[in-house]
Amino acid sequence: MKSITKIFFILGVAFWSIGLLYSVSKLIALNGLGNIFEMNEAQNANTRIIRDSTHITISYRYQVEEKTYQDSYKMLIEYFEKCDIDTIAIKYNKHFPMVSYIDCVPLKLRQQKVGMIISAFFILFFIFLWKLSNKDKWIKTYKEK
Repeated sequence: MKSITKIFFILGVAFWSIGLLYSVSKLIALNGLGNIFEMNEAQNANTRIIRDSTHITISYRYQVEEKTYQDSYKMLIEYFEKCDIDTIAIKYNKHFPMVSYIDCVPLKLRQQKVGMIISAFFILFFIFLWKLSNKDKWIKTYKEK
């Protein structure tokens, strides 16, 4: 039983560490931590805007070196109007073309920052739970009879 609880904590820390690494790497690729990568504007990008009563979904597709990439955004109508976008310009990372965003809409950066915070919180939660908990009590409680 002791090994099962240890595996549970190791898997929890590993899972949230992967989430943290993913968020940090995507934030770096989106130039959220400085101008590290060159961002190009996608030429001939196909965009589609779908409005419902409260949300706007912007789907876009662009091509870089004969390969097609696509992504979409979903946001509140009020947020879209607050961004005051006249034309939708798609920017992509020159070195990693699958990483893209809509210019003047910082939602992707915000998503990655929130992902970093949530992942870091759960990593710390698992570590503190492992260090400060009474593991012997857990083992006795969940011991097979």
